[in-house]
Amino acid sequence: LNIPLTIPEMALPFTTLTTPQVKEFSLWEEAGLKKVLKTTKQSFDLNVKIQYMKNKNQHSISVPLESVYVFIHRNINDFMGKFEKARDKTLGFLAKSYNEARFKFNKSLNEQPRTFQIPGYTIPVINLEASPFTVEMLPFDYMIPKEIITPNFTIPGSDFSVSSYNLALPFLELPDLQIPGYLPQFSLPEFKAMSFPVPALGNITCDFSFKSSLITLNTNAGLYNQSDLVAHFVSSSSSVFSALQYKLEGTSSLTRKRGLKVATALSLNNKFVEGKHDSTISLTKKNMEASVTTVAKVHTPVLRISFKQQLNGNTKSNPTILSSVDFEYDFNFHR
Repeated sequence: LNIPLTIPEMALPFTTLTTPQVKEFSLWEEAGLKKVLKTTKQSFDLNVKIQYMKNKNQHSISVPLESVYVFIHRNINDFMGKFEKARDKTLGFLAKSYNEARFKFNKSLNEQPRTFQIPGYTIPVINLEASPFTVEMLPFDYMIPKEIITPNFTIPGSDFSVSSYNLALPFLELPDLQIPGYLPQFSLPEFKAMSFPVPALGNITCDFSFKSSLITLNTNAGLYNQSDLVAHFVSSSSSVFSALQYKLEGTSSLTRKRGLKVATALSLNNKFVEGKHDSTISLTKKNMEASVTTVAKVHTPVLRISFKQQLNGNTKSNPTILSSVDFEYDFNFHR
């Protein structure tokens, strides 16, 4: 705190004004801190506490399945019509292609089969003799044998021989293609009203405190959800400087009995500023009432201000609004 401060001259944004230059200014000597503080080294204590208390009550939130069911039911007929048209075109194309392929296949079966004759031959050195054999092919273009007659093998000068065999492959045939002529019926299941519980908001409190040799701050805020919803706020300070001492308190409540009622109260006490605000709004099925009262005072050595405003309104018989404003000031400037 005893280190001098130096602040250069700075221009204020969007204006032509500039701040004066501060050079070698000592808060300890020139601001008078040495009269209220014992040492230049200061320490502080900071505490923050947040607490949440669970509420036993629960809210039941329903799932709007009925609206979803109605939406699907209204659009299902249009969807089924478009789906049937696309299905008929697709199945018609597949049936036509399959019938053309089946016709060509059956036509090729009526043609004469092709037969390949392999002449007999003798393998030198081992003198292995093979008799002639035939291979009967299917009449269509693919190289798939229908029947094979293997040759018989004989080794001259020995009793070893292999007789001929007749190998026949199974006959190929394309089956009839069964295409459904109708689409199965589509129906939605029945839904029951569904809901799930959600825990109600509990009580939330927050405590804040700051302590130092210069100033002490205490703040408490809370949100309480019981039969009514209440928000409360209190903040106060104590300091060696009377200008830094204040107390700010506010309360707001929401009542849901016999309609809806919102009430707010706010007060401020300080050496130079005092203020108080009260407002109430009540809303029922047949009537609405509102009242607002605001009082503010400013008292400084140079200026004193007193302000009071009242507003009342209701809709009992005819909509009525009454408002009044009082404003007084005293400006006393001594050269």
